[in-house]
Amino acid sequence: MKRALLLFGLAFVACSSPDPDARVDPGVGASGVDFYPVSLVIVDKCGSIDCHGSKYRNMRLYGYGSSRFNPAHRPAFPETTQAEADQNYESVAAVEPNLFRQVIAEGGINPQRLTFIRKGRGTEDHKGGTTILPGDDADLCIQSWLQSKVDTARCQAAVPRLNEKK
Repeated sequence: MKRALLLFGLAFVACSSPDPDARVDPGVGASGVDFYPVSLVIVDKCGSIDCHGSKYRNMRLYGYGSSRFNPAHRPAFPETTQAEADQNYESVAAVEPNLFRQVIAEGGINPQRLTFIRKGRGTEDHKGGTTILPGDDADLCIQSWLQSKVDTARCQAAVPRLNEKK
């Protein structure tokens, strides 16, 4: 009997869906701010094939130099697409959806509450080590997004290959 109840409970949990109020529109960041420039930074810092570009990671990233959402695309062509940025947004938001919404609602105050910030900064155990330094261009780009005012110049400065095109 206990086993049947346990199986029923597991089936119920497995079939339940996330809180629809916890979802955030893909492709649009905090308060309607475009996520695309931030996606470029996150993929550049965290999306290598042996990290979050792997299909075996729970937070998967897609784009230039990483796994591609469209299998017809090559790792280095084309540039990260909007569809990939949308997937990346969903991936980042899905790590802690309720806390993510709270940080955004509070204007990005104390972003280190978010796991993806702590892991990127290396303040929480992270197989990839420290990929973003507090106060560097990547960090300021992500923080500006959480504050609903993306600093596109910081985002571009954080991705070296974008600066080579100038």
